[in-house]
Amino acid sequence: MSFHIRLKELRQQENLTLRKLGEKAGISYSIINSIENGRIIPSKDVALALAIALKIEDRESFVSLAINPSQV
Repeated sequence: MSFHIRLKELRQQENLTLRKLGEKAGISYSIINSIENGRIIPSKDVALALAIALKIEDRESFVSLAINPSQV
């Protein structure tokens, strides 16, 4: 599964809007929107901030999905 699809699924499971997730992660909602729509690939730091905001336990796998999409 690609990072942008997984991110959107997790955000929706937490019932978070793009703006709310952005506030929790300290990232602009427009950046998150671009990530979810596959227009940009997040940096490791951005992916980690999203993982923390979404309370993901296996943060390493989530971040590696973002930075190594071809290895998944």
